[in-house]
Amino acid sequence: MVREHTIDSGLIHHAWDRDLAPALVIEPGDTVHFDLFMAGDGQVSEGATIEQAAFDFETIYNLSGPVAVEGAEPGDTLEIEILSLRPGEWGWTVFLPELGLLAEDFPDAYLTTWDLRGGERATLVPGVEVPFAPFLGTMGNCVEEPGRHLPFPPHRGGGNMDNRHLVEGSTLWLPVLCDGALFSCGDPHAAQGDGEVCVSAIECGMQATLRFHLRKRSIPAPAFRSPPGPLGASAASAGYYATMGIAPDLMEGAKAAVRSMIAWLVEGQGLSREDAYVLCSVAGDLKILEVVDAGVWNVSMAMPLAVFVS
Repeated sequence: MVREHTIDSGLIHHAWDRDLAPALVIEPGDTVHFDLFMAGDGQVSEGATIEQAAFDFETIYNLSGPVAVEGAEPGDTLEIEILSLRPGEWGWTVFLPELGLLAEDFPDAYLTTWDLRGGERATLVPGVEVPFAPFLGTMGNCVEEPGRHLPFPPHRGGGNMDNRHLVEGSTLWLPVLCDGALFSCGDPHAAQGDGEVCVSAIECGMQATLRFHLRKRSIPAPAFRSPPGPLGASAASAGYYATMGIAPDLMEGAKAAVRSMIAWLVEGQGLSREDAYVLCSVAGDLKILEVVDAGVWNVSMAMPLAVFVS
């Protein structure tokens, strides 16, 4: 019999650990409702300045679970249908020294918080609004190695993938690495651009509903299917302005493209450098345009023009 479960919001953990007792045991085909805390819950408050926040990377991710799936064994595949994602009332975005794509350009920490109560868009500054496209930054099965492992970076069983395409209506497939799979999720985002270049998205709390299936087949790494139609159709409605970084190294090309976009946002749209960097992270998309020319490649940063509403 297919069942529905609600996992206690207080049952959280901050690292992968195969010896952690399951918070919930389900059968394949069951649905689970999660009430997820934001990353940094209790470490940052709505309206706070960077001086008022205290981030602890040992406990910043509040993962719900683990959820054990009956019959799951290493070599199997866990299929997760993403049925519903509802952001909370507010969120935050930060960049910190030595983190992010342009850490050398932004040595000073910066924090902004977002009011998400409007329902569909969040305002960065007057005239700049970011459409919601909620997803879970972290969904994964537990690693097979014993001991405690931080949620980032991602691993073969998923984890902190920060894949903004895993929106409502998507399906995710994850390799099972431990008996029971021991699935956990968290790090909810109201919106993010491909690349998450400043190191954070619009971090928020979220109510999520997921359905789990067990497939007796093996895959080498996570895979996903997106729902029909373009991602973030409302953001794409006015087209894009895009910059390019042409360089012999993809990382250097990415940096060049983002630097050019920041310059355009500052000079042409009147944003501060800090808000421009934040906007690139929560709404801009890094794309590899070309990798076939010998030794010189092209990376783009594309900004949806629909974020400019004035």
